[in-house]
Amino acid sequence: MKILLIEDEKKLAQVTTRFLEHHGYEVTGAETLADAKRLLSETVFDAALVDVRLPDGDGWSIVPQLKGIANPPVVFMMTSRGEADDRVFGLELGADDYLVKPVVLKELVIRLERWLKMRTLETKKPGLGALMLDERARIVRDGEADHHLAKMEFELLSYFLEHLNEALSRDQILDDVWGYAFGGDTRTVDTHVKQLRDKLPTVKSQLKTVHRVGYRLEAL
Repeated sequence: MKILLIEDEKKLAQVTTRFLEHHGYEVTGAETLADAKRLLSETVFDAALVDVRLPDGDGWSIVPQLKGIANPPVVFMMTSRGEADDRVFGLELGADDYLVKPVVLKELVIRLERWLKMRTLETKKPGLGALMLDERARIVRDGEADHHLAKMEFELLSYFLEHLNEALSRDQILDDVWGYAFGGDTRTVDTHVKQLRDKLPTVKSQLKTVHRVGYRLEAL
């Protein structure tokens, strides 16, 4: 696993690098934003550890670039700025986690392993070619376009992906997605299926109606 460590405090960077390498990670260091941006153009990283205060700017500014990469790395903010507003700001920018200095390196490794494991599991989830779900951001990408779905549209699409190639009855979908206590009827499923088909070209072509049963989302 490749880690980009953006940290200008040399002693801290050295200690962190040695600890991560001891746990099997390949660490590349950057002391400035300029260095980090150059490295990002040359290498694909699995995770980035970002300090906020850097010689040529603040670490906040690179987070959108990191999360805008096609396969974005896990992003940790590691900073002495531990106020609640700072933590919220970092997470709203798209950082996956936020650690306040002095960082307990064992905790860093535990959190990093957890996030990377989650990312690996998401990568292995069945998909439909260019259709990808980002469950944390609640965004669906179909080809080059990003779509922000309504809550139940997103839940329904996620359910279809979990049951790819299975014929699902309307009653089954209603119970599993909306819940047994939901007071609506199966027309709710039909309405949301139509909305998904209207919004997502891949779903329109691959979500099939199963006569007298319900629906089946077919893999490409």
